[in-house]
Amino acid sequence: MDMETGEQTTKTSEKDIMLNLFENQATVRQNQLVVDWLERNAADQISRTYDKTEYYSRSVCWENTLHELKQKSASLPSSERALVSHVDPDAPIRENKPLADLDKEDEARLLREVFMMIRAGQLEEAQRLCKKCGQAWRAATLEGWRLYHDNNMKAVPASGDLATVEGNPYRDIWKAVCWRMAEDERFNIYERAVYAALSGNLREILPACEYWDDCLWAYYRVMVDQQVEQEIREKLHSRRELEQLPPVYQEKHLTPTRIFMELQAHPSQVVEEQSKERHRVIQKYIVLPDLDALIEEMGDWLKDESNPPSHHMVRFMAHVVLFLRSLALQTKEEICVAIMEAYVKDLIKEKRIKLVATYTAQLPQSMQTSWYATFLEGIQEKDERQHCLQMAEEAGLDVAQITKTVVENIRTRDDTDLGESTPALEAATSEEDRHKIEAIDWLVFDPSQRAEALKQSNAIIRTFLACKKHDAAREVFQKIPEDSIDVIMRNWQATAGSTQLTADDANAIREYLCIKAYLSALSTFNDWFGHYHNKRPTPPILPDRANFHEKVRYEHEQKEHEMELEHWQQALNVLSQGVVDNINNVLLFVDGGWMVDQRTDGEVDESRQEQLEGLRQLCIPMLCVILHTVLHTTGRYRECVALADTIASEQYELYKVFSRAELQELLGKMRESSLHLLDQDLDPLGYEISS
Repeated sequence: MDMETGEQTTKTSEKDIMLNLFENQATVRQNQLVVDWLERNAADQISRTYDKTEYYSRSVCWENTLHELKQKSASLPSSERALVSHVDPDAPIRENKPLADLDKEDEARLLREVFMMIRAGQLEEAQRLCKKCGQAWRAATLEGWRLYHDNNMKAVPASGDLATVEGNPYRDIWKAVCWRMAEDERFNIYERAVYAALSGNLREILPACEYWDDCLWAYYRVMVDQQVEQEIREKLHSRRELEQLPPVYQEKHLTPTRIFMELQAHPSQVVEEQSKERHRVIQKYIVLPDLDALIEEMGDWLKDESNPPSHHMVRFMAHVVLFLRSLALQTKEEICVAIMEAYVKDLIKEKRIKLVATYTAQLPQSMQTSWYATFLEGIQEKDERQHCLQMAEEAGLDVAQITKTVVENIRTRDDTDLGESTPALEAATSEEDRHKIEAIDWLVFDPSQRAEALKQSNAIIRTFLACKKHDAAREVFQKIPEDSIDVIMRNWQATAGSTQLTADDANAIREYLCIKAYLSALSTFNDWFGHYHNKRPTPPILPDRANFHEKVRYEHEQKEHEMELEHWQQALNVLSQGVVDNINNVLLFVDGGWMVDQRTDGEVDESRQEQLEGLRQLCIPMLCVILHTVLHTTGRYRECVALADTIASEQYELYKVFSRAELQELLGKMRESSLHLLDQDLDPLGYEISS
C-alpha cells in the first residue's frame, strides 16, 4: 500500500494519531463533546421542524438547464437567456453563466439543506440527498475529509485477505482545495460554508450561521479541527511533503474562553443578544467549565427585582444545583441553598403539592421545617393534609417538628394580648380564629404527637379565653380526643418505662384539666341562664269582663301553669346546683389552684406563666360574680355570703387575683344578699338570731 500511495512510511496512520489524541487529551474530548451536543440539538430541531423540500429536478442534475440545451441543439424554441453551454459541475463557475431559473432555486435550496445537515452532524444524509438530486459528484466531494487508515500496514491476516483501506490518502490536498473553494465569492454562501466546515475555515462558516448555537458550533468545530490537524502534521511521517494550509488557518488560536468572548462581541445583534440570555449563560459556564461563576451568576439573577427569573428558569437552576451535588462537585453552597429555597418558594406559591416535600428535603435541616410548615399552612382539606404529611415522611422530613411549627405559626399570627379583653361575656369567632382552631388537626393525626397537641391546644385556648371567645375555646378543646391523657401516658411508658412524666407534659395535662373544668362551668351556667330567662312558664291572663267559660278556662290554665312552674323550678334547682358544683371545681381546684402548675422542676416558660396568671385574674373574679348571681337569683343568700370565706381563705388565696374595684363590686353584691337575710329575720351571715 505504501508503494501505491507513496504516503506513510510508518505503521501509524492519520486515524491512529487522531484516536491517540482523543484518548490522551481530555480537553480535545471535551471540545468534541460540545460539538456533538450542538449537532444533536440541531438534529432534534430538524426532526421537529423539517419540512421535506420538493425539487424541480429529480435524479438528473440541473434537469431544466439540460432541457433548454437540448431544445437549442435541436433548433427548437427555447429561452433567449444566455445559459451555461455545458452541465458539468464546474460549468457555471468556469463559463460564468447561470443555470435555468428553476435549477437555480433547486441549487440554493439544496445547498442550504446540505449545510443544515452537516450542522446537525448528518453528513451521510447530506450525501444521500445529493445523490437523490443527481449530484453524486457533490456527495463524493463531501467524502474527502475522512482520515486515512490501512490495517494492512500493521499485519496481514493468515488467510491472506487484505482489509479494506479507509479514508483519503490525499486528504491534505483535498482540504486545501476546499479552503480555496470556501473563499471563492462566486459560490453560494451555503456551499462555501459546507466546504469551510470541512476544511476548518471559520471566517467562511460564520456568515451562514444565524444564531448563537450555530456560531458556537462553528467555533468549536474549527477548534477541534485545528487540534487534530496540528497533531497529525506533527506526528505523521510521509514520503511526500503535505500540502500546506493557508497561514490564517493557525493564526487564530482558539480557546473556549476566547470563543465565548468573541460571541459576546459578535457583529450580529441577534447572536450578541442571545449570548446574554440566561439559559445561554448557564450553557457557557457549564461548557467552560466555571461552576463558581455559574452559581454566582444565578445568585445575582435571584436578586434582580427588575427582571426576576421565571418559574421555569428557577426550576432549571435548581436542577443544575442538584446535578452538581449528585457529582459531588463543591461550589458556593450558600448560593446553592438560596436557589433551592427560591424553587421551593415557587412550588409553594403554585401549590405543586406533589413536589414540595421532595425539594424541601434538599434544603438544610434548619430550613426544611420552616418552609414545609409555611406550605402546610395553606392546606385546608383533611385528606390532603394527611397526604402531605405522608409525603413529608417519605422525603425524610421531621414531621413532628413541622406540624408543631405549623400550629405555632398559625397560633402566634395576630396573637392577642391577654390584657385586651372585651367587656361582653362572649366574643364572636373570627375567620382568623377559625384557622387557629383547625390548625390543631395537624397534631392529632399521629398519636405520638398527642402531648404536643395538648400543649398547642392549651396555648390557643389561653388566647381565646383571654378574649372571652369561649365558643372558639370549646371548639379547640373538642379537637383533642378524649383519650389523650391515656395516650400520653402510654407513649411515655413505652419510651421511658416507669419513670416520672416530664414536668412540661405533667403541667400540660393539669392545664388541660383546668380548662376542662372552666369550660364545664361556663356550659352549665349557659344552660342555667337559658333555662331561667327563656323557659320560665308564662302565667295565663284573665281577660277583663271574662264570662263564665273564660273563667273556667283560666282556672284550668292556672293549674297547668303551676305544674309547669314547679317542673321549671325543679330543673332550675338541678341546673343551679350544677353551676355551683362546677364553679367550685374551678375555684377550689386541687393541688395549688386553677391554672397553677404543680410541677416546678421543668424549664420555666415566662410567657406561659404570665398568661396563666392573667387568666386567673380574668376568669376567677368573673366566675365568683356568676356564682353569686346564680345563688342570689335562686334565693340561696347564705351561700352568697359564705362565698366571701372561700375568697378570703389562705388555702386558696383567691383574693390575690382580685383588683380593688372587683372586690368592692363583689362585696356590694354580698351586702344585698345580707339585706335579704335580714329581711328573713336572720343575721347578716344567714344564721338564726338567738333570743
